[in-house]
Order: sequence, then structure tokens, then C-alpha cells
Amino acid sequence: KQVHPLRDFQFGMGIASGRAVAGRIGTADQVKVTAFGPVVNLAARLESMTKFLKASILIDEATAAGIQQADDHQFKIRRLAVVRPFGMKNALTICQLLDQGGQMMLTEEEIEAYEAALDRFLAGDWRQAFELLHRVPAGDQAKDLLTVHIAQHNRTPPPNWDGVIDILQK
Repeated sequence: KQVHPLRDFQFGMGIASGRAVAGRIGTADQVKVTAFGPVVNLAARLESMTKFLKASILIDEATAAGIQQADDHQFKIRRLAVVRPFGMKNALTICQLLDQGGQMMLTEEEIEAYEAALDRFLAGDWRQAFELLHRVPAGDQAKDLLTVHIAQHNRTPPPNWDGVIDILQK
């Protein structure tokens, strides 16, 4: 079996799609090229959540849709959760671009089990969600977001459950 050359390489990346403004700022001696806009802030928030969620690449729904539309099944994507990132007012669905060459490769059945668990979680059926999450390998640390949230609330959604997990750290 061939070992993937990046097997032990770890990184976190957040990717969001949308309009941004890019340009140069500074003096002629110290010019910097940067990008501005809500989509840039969103990508930065996604990147910061990679450590917390133990997921190398997090993407927004627009990026996931673009990849799925243009892709020839080279990439696997799963919806991970609906979250309200620290410091943001709006909730968003975050997706994970799954690592195809690394240690944690999920099968289609495991991805389907996770997404079914997420649907049950969002609907407030946490007991069923918890059972479905046990069909996903223990090594999949990204699933801990849901399992820990369910366990912290004794498998019962809080009153007025809206499906959103508030991320309380940057």
C-alpha cells in the first residue's frame, strides 16, 4: 500500500465563496495586498473553527454547491452542522471537504449515517441522532461537535431548539 506523501501533514483551511474587494494598501515601501468583505471574514471564521472541530478544511454552503456542481466525484463533502460563529449574528451551515488521502477516510455509508444523524439532530430527535452517530468511526473527531452537544444537554434539545450550535470561542 502506497503511503500518501502528506499523510502526517496537518493544517486548517476555511473557504467561502462570494464577492470581495482586493487591493493594495500601504506606502510604496511597504505595500500589502489584501482582501476585504464579509466573505473574507467568513473564510477566516471557518479557518478558526477547524481547530475546534478537528476538521482540516471547512467550507460554506456556496462553496460546497460549487464543488458538487463542477466535480466529477473527486471530492467528498458532508454537511457538518449549523452554527453561529463567534461574533456573528447569522447562523450558517458549515460543510467539510473530506480528506481523501489521509488517515481518516469515510465511506459513503458513513457519510450518509452522519448526515442522517445531522438531520435528526436539527429536527430535535437527539436520541436517534446519537444512535446514528455511533455508525460513524470513533476516529472521526469532527462528529464530536454533535455528540458532545447532545451529551451536555442529556440527549434533550433545549426549549425553542432552532438547530443552531453557538460557537462560543474564536
